[in-house]
Amino acid sequence: MTYNHRLIIKTISAILLFEGIAMLIPLGFACYLGETSSATAFFCTSIIGIAFGWTMTRFIPKTKKVVKTREGYFIVIVSWLFVVFIGAMPYLLADQGYSFISCWFESMAGWTTTGASTLDLTTMPKSLLLWKTVTSWLGGMGIIVLTISIFPRLGIGGQKMAAAEVPGPELEKFTARFGDTAKISYRIYLVLTVLEFLMLIPTKMGPYYALLNTLSSISTAGIVDLSGTQAGFVITPYIKGVLAFFSLAGSISFIVYFMLYIKKWKAAFTNYEVRVYLCIIGVAALIVSISLYRSGMYSTYLDSLGNGLVQVISFASTSGFIIADLSKWPTLCKVALLIVVIIGGCGFSTSGSLKVIRVIVFFKLIMRGIYKRIHPQAVKPIMVQGKPISATNASSITVFILLYFAIFIFSCLMMSLENFDMETTLSAVVAAFTNNGTCFGKMTTSDFGQFSAFGQFYSSILMLAGRLEMYAVIVLFSRSFWNSDRARS
Repeated sequence: MTYNHRLIIKTISAILLFEGIAMLIPLGFACYLGETSSATAFFCTSIIGIAFGWTMTRFIPKTKKVVKTREGYFIVIVSWLFVVFIGAMPYLLADQGYSFISCWFESMAGWTTTGASTLDLTTMPKSLLLWKTVTSWLGGMGIIVLTISIFPRLGIGGQKMAAAEVPGPELEKFTARFGDTAKISYRIYLVLTVLEFLMLIPTKMGPYYALLNTLSSISTAGIVDLSGTQAGFVITPYIKGVLAFFSLAGSISFIVYFMLYIKKWKAAFTNYEVRVYLCIIGVAALIVSISLYRSGMYSTYLDSLGNGLVQVISFASTSGFIIADLSKWPTLCKVALLIVVIIGGCGFSTSGSLKVIRVIVFFKLIMRGIYKRIHPQAVKPIMVQGKPISATNASSITVFILLYFAIFIFSCLMMSLENFDMETTLSAVVAAFTNNGTCFGKMTTSDFGQFSAFGQFYSSILMLAGRLEMYAVIVLFSRSFWNSDRARS
């Protein structure tokens, strides 16, 4: 099998250049706080990333303007592995006694917006914690998309590369050039980030924690634990509301924001997937709040509704931040949260899991199957927002969902080797594979440090598979992917 090696190296180099530049943010913060070891780690890693990235992108000759599908997947997976590896270096070199596997896990959790951890975030140097939220923000939209948006010359075949990475059943190109689409998407992403930060600044969080919470919630990473006191301030209903709102905003399809951007108001507000998504959240929140109130978890129904809604949004958007001790919540609440986290957010958003549009099409396929049992000669297409879904797309979605649960079952078997109780084992798989970062049992704290090195490494690969919609990882195990005689594209 042959690859366009120049394009691969140029793309990886550009991404490492971005990563090196991004490290300058926590580097400056570490210098300001006097975190010498962390500053040294960031400086060394940043210099290497910037030097290597700039040199390769500057001196490697231009390449042919064709990217095959296989190359798109290969570029994405290799780029992510490089990014995660380099991103782990500041943790490893900061002289905190962290093991390599823990540093790899932290980096992977950050870039995949999973929000889990193997380390104690309360004792982690503030510059390292800031780095984790920065990686979550960058990973939210996708590092490949970021590369294409800033380096148009690397946008050669950019849609194929981004299609292998951006969460969602189908990547829509809004503009004539995909590079322009990526730029607009990141402008919207940046505007939402700034808005949330400005809304959190007036609270008692302070600029640092406001920035942490902003970067982690808009990217649906939600790494900051909200179950207790955070740096000496109280998590007020206002703060919960802001974080929930922007987690929800990050999990809504960016197609809607683009429609608003080009002033197609009706198309934006009548988007079928978003309407179904909001209905799912509303029904789940109602069920959870009633259950909480009837069980006596909260004294008033308003408190039950508020906390139930925030936690449902947290799980549905796969942000995974915790506002209470879920181990004490009724079983009905846990089941409702489990359902919404498996469904996930909208396609072409920063959230993980199955995506609402796939669940919609799959449900319609089931209903059509029942209908055709009664009327075998009927012709009944699958319609979504007045448009028929092609047989190819319907088949692709069905295969995706079946593959998703096949990997889920296999992962449960692999994680059972850790010999934890059933609830914790299943929760660990859900937390990693959906990029939610948390679940039930012993996973309510998002602490993967309780697992062995094998469990942590397997969970990190599961996060990557969930973030890249599985195929970018699964195709590596296909003979046809590596066999150039069989591969045609």
